[in-house]
Amino acid sequence: MEGCDRAVRYRRASPPMTRPSAPPLTDTIREGLSLWRARREDYEGEDAPSVAEAFDARRKRKLIDHATSLCAVALAATLASWPLDWMVLGELARGAFARWRAVVTVGSIAFLLLTRASQNAAALRVAFVSLVLGSTVVAGDAMARAGDPGAPYVHLLHFGLLSTVALPLALSERALFTAAITLSAAVGYWGFHPAFSGHPSTALWWSVALGAGLVSHWFGHSLFLLARENFAHRSALARWAQELEQRVRERTDELRTLVNSVERVREEERTRIARELHDELGQEIAAIGYSLRFTRERFERDPRSIAANLDDVDAAVQRTKTLVREIVSELRPRMLDDLGLVSAVEWLARRMNDNGALRCAVRAEGPMDSLSEATRTAAFRIVQEALTNVLKHARAESVEIDLVCRADTLTLSVRDDGVGLGRARADAAALPGVGLIGMRERAQSLSGALEVLRRSPRGTEIRCTLPTAP
Repeated sequence: MEGCDRAVRYRRASPPMTRPSAPPLTDTIREGLSLWRARREDYEGEDAPSVAEAFDARRKRKLIDHATSLCAVALAATLASWPLDWMVLGELARGAFARWRAVVTVGSIAFLLLTRASQNAAALRVAFVSLVLGSTVVAGDAMARAGDPGAPYVHLLHFGLLSTVALPLALSERALFTAAITLSAAVGYWGFHPAFSGHPSTALWWSVALGAGLVSHWFGHSLFLLARENFAHRSALARWAQELEQRVRERTDELRTLVNSVERVREEERTRIARELHDELGQEIAAIGYSLRFTRERFERDPRSIAANLDDVDAAVQRTKTLVREIVSELRPRMLDDLGLVSAVEWLARRMNDNGALRCAVRAEGPMDSLSEATRTAAFRIVQEALTNVLKHARAESVEIDLVCRADTLTLSVRDDGVGLGRARADAAALPGVGLIGMRERAQSLSGALEVLRRSPRGTEIRCTLPTAP
């Protein structure tokens, strides 16, 4: 019971659920009119001419398909409702309707057969328009034979206007077509039966025809604009898919090149380390072994004469330690883990200065204690690769290295005074150098970014931003 009481109290304390507020009526109306306000250049962009031409060509092809469907529906509806005339119509009206239904049936079958026999789009459009206008004239005559304008039959002619909604017509074409249908109906009704011209219900028919025409224009052109917008969006999606596929293909090629280069560099590094271990370290160890054997022989003869030999052994041991320290430092400097990123970069700069290859200056700003191990390693390798590229390609005399840590971002830049890139701005993704691709991949793997810029008047700057804790 205590648990039930707590549950009840919890439900009572919960805030009541509120329904989301509906958007203002003005926004709803504005959204509904957005299709009518849209222009071709609003959504087709740079490819507006090609997209517009493609849509017009597709619309004209689809016009025949829609016309065929409309004839098929008219044929089915005519045949299905024909037996009902014997139940709901009088003898006079039944005979008039039979003449109209016969014309619609024969005309629809003829058009359907024509679409199977001919592929001439222009001829099919002319045949469809002729069929619709001819059927409308016959329908007007049939409605007049069925009764005067006061009878309800005359208003069945408005269905011809509403049927144009399904046709993909431009606004001017739709206006001409609906006007032609209205005039054809009027010709069939009042032109063949001028005695009905002065009937009081004639004005009512024209007013309803005007309303039906406006409704068919609104819905028909709305569907037309929606189809045009959908076609433009599909074209844009297809174009973007092709661009994305091209970019994926390019990135795949870059990564494949990078992987092959990494494997090659790895094998070269293994070969170099093996050669150094065999040639230098092996020679030092062999020299130590020779000195020890010679010392043992002299010790057996004169124990007091081995002091010089011990000095040689100690010097060989010191040289071996130095060589091992250099090999380990080249693989991964201990000071990167012990003293941090700034000390490791300064060590790189001192090596360049000691070798006389470049004049390197390092400037650090901001606290570097918050850098994660991954960020420290990536920043050090990017600086190392940048200096290697400067030595190989830039023909520079000096290099400036800046490390700036602010908030949650580490920004490093390597600037040289070499020959530069030869263009105002270079994207690392577009450059063929494997080293630049590798630096970019290191930065992007930590959600960072890398830029390669040309300096004025000469030189290159590699700028990289990395999160302090990815």
